[in-house]
Amino acid sequence: MTKLSQIIRLFRRDEDGTALVEMAIVAPFVLLLSAGVFEFSNMLNTRLLLEAGVEDAARYMARCSSDWDTCKGLAQKLAAYGAVDGTSARVTGWLPTQVDITKSSTAAMDNTTTPPTQLYLSSKTNVDVVIVSTAYTYPDVGFWSYLGFGDLTLSVTHQERVFGW
Repeated sequence: MTKLSQIIRLFRRDEDGTALVEMAIVAPFVLLLSAGVFEFSNMLNTRLLLEAGVEDAARYMARCSSDWDTCKGLAQKLAAYGAVDGTSARVTGWLPTQVDITKSSTAAMDNTTTPPTQLYLSSKTNVDVVIVSTAYTYPDVGFWSYLGFGDLTLSVTHQERVFGW
């Protein structure tokens, strides 16, 4: 037997480095999967924070008893900061000016307005509804764009029936 065939036979039976080879093959996939889970959960968390802010602003506007402009400014701050006098942003880079607040008057059982409003039962012919919306460009950590996707814009809308004014 030749020296080379002896080395090959010994190499085939030796299992000392198999765990290292398996780890070297599997590790990049596990790291990519972990980065994807982290990125997706961060996107979901950002979306939930935006949604909470828009809902808070809509509820505030629906019950505000001051004039429209004063209420609107305070509601925009409430959406972005979590408090009408707050300075700590809910979502980094989300500003009060990015929160759009409109008032709509719709028939109590009519759903033909744009954007469509919920159906409200009312003894009045018209129901006042405040619609709060925002669009936020998600600043990814690189994984999303690395896969070839473009910018991701998170859009949130919420409406409430007006009880104030």
